[in-house]
Amino acid sequence: MKSIVLYDHQVQSIEALRENIRRGIKNQVLAAPTGSGKTVCATHLMDECYDKTKRAVFVADRITLIDQTSAMLDEYEIPHGVIQGNHWRWQPHQRIQVASAATLEKRGWPDADLIIVDECHGIRKNVVERISKRDCITIGLTATPFTRGLGKVYDGIVTIVTTNKLIEQKFLSPYRIFAASEPDMTGAKIVAGEWTDEAAAERAMPIIGDCVAEYLRHGENKKFIAFGVNVAHCTEMQKQFLAAGVPCALYTYREEDAARTDAVAEFRSPQSYLRGLISVAALSKGFDVPDVEVIIMARPLRSSLSEHIQILGRGLRADPANPGKVCTILDHAGNCLRFWHDMQDFFENGTNALDMGKRREKKKVEAREIDPIKCPKCFAVHNPMPLCPACGFVYPARAPIVHQAGELFKLENARAATREEKQLFYSALLWIAHDRHYNPGWVAHKFKAKFGVWPRGLIDAPREPDSAILRWIKSQQIRYAKRRIK
Repeated sequence: MKSIVLYDHQVQSIEALRENIRRGIKNQVLAAPTGSGKTVCATHLMDECYDKTKRAVFVADRITLIDQTSAMLDEYEIPHGVIQGNHWRWQPHQRIQVASAATLEKRGWPDADLIIVDECHGIRKNVVERISKRDCITIGLTATPFTRGLGKVYDGIVTIVTTNKLIEQKFLSPYRIFAASEPDMTGAKIVAGEWTDEAAAERAMPIIGDCVAEYLRHGENKKFIAFGVNVAHCTEMQKQFLAAGVPCALYTYREEDAARTDAVAEFRSPQSYLRGLISVAALSKGFDVPDVEVIIMARPLRSSLSEHIQILGRGLRADPANPGKVCTILDHAGNCLRFWHDMQDFFENGTNALDMGKRREKKKVEAREIDPIKCPKCFAVHNPMPLCPACGFVYPARAPIVHQAGELFKLENARAATREEKQLFYSALLWIAHDRHYNPGWVAHKFKAKFGVWPRGLIDAPREPDSAILRWIKSQQIRYAKRRIK
């Protein structure tokens, strides 16, 4: 019998869960990044239940997750049944059950001493009704515990390790982001805080060709998972990938169960001829294929940080067969730039609080929080730095300050400013605007006041200004104040 070996962060997570149970907490969340081994922790807990002749139910909302969990229990030779449709493993006498949330809603719940809810951020009414009784221990598993009102269902949260820490320890793979194009979502219809599928698909359709082109450029024929807006969008994406000679399969509700099962089985094989799977959302949670090295985002998200991080997670799992794996994110939705600061903060710090359903206060922007930049050559997205980490493109260096007889030499009075000087000034204005929370239009108007033209064709790369630029800004403010007084 294969024994369950836990890593240090998994042992610490389980001990923290037990400590909460000793404190009388019945319902709690284990928040840990994709690839941290939440299912292994759950398997360990179910194995303990089995050894103590107690009963446990593992609840999932997707067939792929049910099959993955059942396979892991088989790997450790833990007897169990499956409650899902007409599943061949229907064995109600088993003390350990892996169950579909939808099937439980129809058939009712078996007795349990322990309930484990996978992807617990996706709140389902029948699950909430069952665990709200708090008559047994419930542990929710999620990589994204952001759901509004989750704190009303669960009474505690355990967060031991973060994404960046797991990348540092090589449990997860590092990643790089490219964002060559994105749909213009200006004026797109919004329902419940998100763009509608119809509006998003209409705007995303024209750039499918870019998705294919950038995969051919950066994907290097590696396995990918692509996320589209709706079935029509996914179907067109598959059509264009096939036309480019890239074999891929659809995984949507339109495909027959057998076809989806066969596609996943083929895709999981290290020797698979399939290079990609294309889906809307069915593969965004818990779907684990370690040798996936490319994630294609073609589904614009307006406010769902949780879904964005779940999608990213499909590519971050480390691959034992490829220790040097670096996941490539091809963002054709604008999501990485849209969620950049929240994503970076969560990857670094995680979260230790659940949302109680109250109106959220607007997050205060840190004074020195700098926006990411996009390389004009390869479209890599990264924090500001002298050169692009992906292709080595060197950003314009800060122009030297020219002194003459103890006075600052005014470049604009001596000759026309060079592009490098304009870029330097523009970058400084961006930094000041972000630091002082000025409106975006302030940058353009100050630039025009300096050079007489609008800032066109320059790179959005904020840089801390030198003293000469700060003095110029101050002189403009003084001049404006005097005009106001007059």
